[in-house]
Amino acid sequence: MNYLRLLENLRIDDKTQVGEKAAHLGELIHAGFDVPRGLCITADAYRATLAENQIDSKIPARLGATEIDDPVDLEAAAEEIRAWIENATMPTSLIAELVEQAAILPNVSYAVRVSRIVEDVVNPRASGLEQAFLGVIGTDAVLEHVRKCWATPWTSRAIYYRNRKKMDQKQVAIAVVVQPIVAAEAAGVMFTANPMTLAEGEIHIDATWGLGEAIIAARWKPDHFVIGQSAMEFRTREVVNKNVMEIAGNAGGIESLVVPSEKQDIACLSDDQVLALANLGQKIQAHFKQPQDIEWCRVGDRIIVLQTRPLKSVGSYLQCLTDPN
Repeated sequence: MNYLRLLENLRIDDKTQVGEKAAHLGELIHAGFDVPRGLCITADAYRATLAENQIDSKIPARLGATEIDDPVDLEAAAEEIRAWIENATMPTSLIAELVEQAAILPNVSYAVRVSRIVEDVVNPRASGLEQAFLGVIGTDAVLEHVRKCWATPWTSRAIYYRNRKKMDQKQVAIAVVVQPIVAAEAAGVMFTANPMTLAEGEIHIDATWGLGEAIIAARWKPDHFVIGQSAMEFRTREVVNKNVMEIAGNAGGIESLVVPSEKQDIACLSDDQVLALANLGQKIQAHFKQPQDIEWCRVGDRIIVLQTRPLKSVGSYLQCLTDPN
């Protein structure tokens, strides 16, 4: 069985095997958008690994012996399940495929990201576990972080949520996206509608120097721009002090650097770059026929799309958090 798929060969109809993130990346590449080439480790690899290590039968037994409403008992079960997965032996055919593909992909630092088959929690990032690992170098490290991605659905919060929603725990499956990290000069996120209300007509862009993960994780405040879609005019331009930036470390992982003093108080996007980014956002929204939440980076005047997904409002997210049903 082939467990790997090149992103450029994926389409939206493949999302039951590769997850929404990978399927959307394939759609973007096929439509001609500038996206880093990479590969997806399909959900079949997750299922095969759990079956080969008997984890697929151990999980129901462990949860059956767990008091789901007891936070301490549930957390102990979740930690045990994640440990099984993170230490599982992978099928030899999967390892061989990855080694073969690694010879084709650039010998650089990688981003290893979760691509969910089933959105089983409202906000996976709130689980406390990483959903993306940046600065991964070498095949062994990629395999290690693939297993970490596979373990992400097995937090106490996710298990409890699925149980409350009467979702079958056996339906959990995870695909993983592996892409070379782009040495970005600036990066960030873009919403092609108001992220609070989903009202269309404006594009919101957040940007910072270096990699954009700090914006996604809300570690510091970015530059913020709002563009009116009809006339493509600036409605908001907020430039903040940015004295720290993140880059991929030469030895792996992410490094924090001090931003040169002359760049700390200037915008990390020119007005022309902001408008080019907004225009790109309109094209991506038109392709998917709904507002999008886009991660991007910039190298010179080149804008590269790192991922896109349907935009869900912050208001809807907060309502889901308080919904007892």
